[in-house]
Amino acid sequence: MSSMDPYYGAHDPDSSLPSQNFFEQSPNPDRYPEDSRFLLTRSRYSFLLVVIAAFEAIVVIALEAAIFVLFLKNNADRDLGQGIPVYLMIFIVCQLYQIAIAWDAVRMQNTIQVIAFFLLNLCCFMYGSFQFQQISAALAGTPALAGLKVLIDRLLVANVVVIGLCEALYVYIGILLYKEFGWQIYEKIGADPTIRNMYLWYQILLTILKVDMFFFLGYSIQYLVLVLQSGDVEFPLTVIALPLTCLFLILAVYAVRHESKPLAMIFFLGSAAGCAYFIFKIARIFDPTQADKYRNIKNFLTFFASVSLALLLLTVANIAICWSNFNRGLKAHLLRDRGGYSASQLTGDRILSLD
Repeated sequence: MSSMDPYYGAHDPDSSLPSQNFFEQSPNPDRYPEDSRFLLTRSRYSFLLVVIAAFEAIVVIALEAAIFVLFLKNNADRDLGQGIPVYLMIFIVCQLYQIAIAWDAVRMQNTIQVIAFFLLNLCCFMYGSFQFQQISAALAGTPALAGLKVLIDRLLVANVVVIGLCEALYVYIGILLYKEFGWQIYEKIGADPTIRNMYLWYQILLTILKVDMFFFLGYSIQYLVLVLQSGDVEFPLTVIALPLTCLFLILAVYAVRHESKPLAMIFFLGSAAGCAYFIFKIARIFDPTQADKYRNIKNFLTFFASVSLALLLLTVANIAICWSNFNRGLKAHLLRDRGGYSASQLTGDRILSLD
């Protein structure tokens, strides 16, 4: 007699394999591990998500490149400083990063990462709106560039519209992917619902850290190039902080994976310092005495600093939840199959995987 499983559909309780109906909807890479690399070709909605992400990236990068060329041709960078070209480049890098996040999410069949992809694209949409406001205002304040403003405004509006339309498509496809993927990746850890729940929080942590990486490094690079001078005391410290940021995020994964409370405490202390740093920098951005230093880049830096602060708080909260799950059995599952094939199944040891 068959029964209904919320993750795998109807199946025989005496059989460990899901029904054929499930495979017709979305082939399970666990059953065909040798073909898991071709999941995109066997899952229509996964393929569609990545294709639309690539389409968005191509169109947005083309628009941003056109704006960048117009700035250089009209020597706008001389009048407006380096801020605008640098932010155009950051925007382009963000689009490429989104493709990698989308690819990784569908390969892992990770519903949480699909949601993170939507939120990252929403941030990109907000960033595009700030970009339109900031660049338009900067050009309006430079009479010599009045003729350039009309053309660039149109390109910026087109940029925001493309991202907004793609975001709407992502949400629709995401609903379909949720029905297709369910929470498969979290079922692989075992049948115990308590362990699966702990593994869910672990996967949420990995996803947040992937987004952390982009915003932390993005803010640091912008602050380094646009605000600091080579003679400033903060300049070498910020350069050193770039690789340390990456190591700090990897430390968070290691601490949770190995349930190391001392390392987790080091992360909490570093995060407290990071929160204080971002709060201080946001206050400095709005300090009237610092207005000239942040001219034409105020909105951009505020956006990156605010998102970075919010992500850091989310990361701390998530690690606190993972801390509460220490010594409850998850570590054995995470480390047991680290060297074997099932480790690839469990953690998606693929592109961008921090685990």
